Amino acid sequence: MTQRMSDKEYSIKQLRIQLEHLTNDLNKTTEHIQLLEIQEESKFIPQDYEPEQEISELLKRQNSISHEIITVKKKIQRLSAKTILKAELIILPVLIILLFFVATNYTLQPPEQSSIIKTRYLTENLQGGILDDYKHWNIISNTPLVVNIENNAQISDKKIQDIEYVITSTDTITEDSSLLYHSDAVSKSQFFKGWQGAIDTIFDTKYYVPGKFNVIQSSNGEGDIVITLSTINDADGYFGTTRTILDGNQILKAFITIYNADKLTDNQIESIVRHEFGHALGLPHTNNSGDLMHETIMTNHSYISECDINSLKKLYNDEKPSDDFCNSG
Repeated sequence: MTQRMSDKEYSIKQLRIQLEHLTNDLNKTTEHIQLLEIQEESKFIPQDYEPEQEISELLKRQNSISHEIITVKKKIQRLSAKTILKAELIILPVLIILLFFVATNYTLQPPEQSSIIKTRYLTENLQGGILDDYKHWNIISNTPLVVNIENNAQISDKKIQDIEYVITSTDTITEDSSLLYHSDAVSKSQFFKGWQGAIDTIFDTKYYVPGKFNVIQSSNGEGDIVITLSTINDADGYFGTTRTILDGNQILKAFITIYNADKLTDNQIESIVRHEFGHALGLPHTNNSGDLMHETIMTNHSYISECDINSLKKLYNDEKPSDDFCNSG
């Protein structure tokens, strides 16, 4: 029986590797389609080149990969169910002895209330070149941005509501800001839980700060800001990535990817989306480790601060925020 279990575990491992490759391939294909559509809309295409045929072929490939992913997931589920049952029957006596030993010899410590999460921010031009620059949206006042949540990870409706809350909420929270400003003195400051509330405090900027959001759920990549919830592990250990497509001095589209979305807690997914949405609006990373926009997020304090709002104001007044924004109160 041990040999049969080993063979099944190997098969499951191979299927998971195949699933990861297929998912990566699907994401790349989707991004390629979206980039071609952006180029077509902006008329930034070579003369005599018609992208419709290429987009059509990519859509067929996208559909084929999606069917393959569904098939592989079903195989994994069937094999996992059989393997788990047999493994449980083998390890149950050992587990009982181990629990008894731990209970009589150790005091279990409560889990950490905070976790550190790595994120990544990329800006690209229409040719796919990586840029070291930070730009803003350039849209007509009161024009809403369409935010599309692609729930590839099949997370719960509750977590989808948490994501929407981070974008559209106007709720505030009052907390100690000494960590944010690296001060020994205890001081209280107001923070926003959602970007809608933070943006509502901004007036009279050179360019309109997007302050209206239509949140939808679609699998075809439509929308100005696309949030993809993925089950794959990022090879470099990131939990969130934002990639913005720039044309001249403006953002054309933003792609947010949340990795391991099916394994994240409510608090973690809120913190990551809140951070990445700041990038989607144009904010860069800050080198202040206590702020929401630092590249590593502390999930026990991941709210939108006054200095994040001030940096957004600068950005939409055509001033590039410095790397040390939010380093002083």
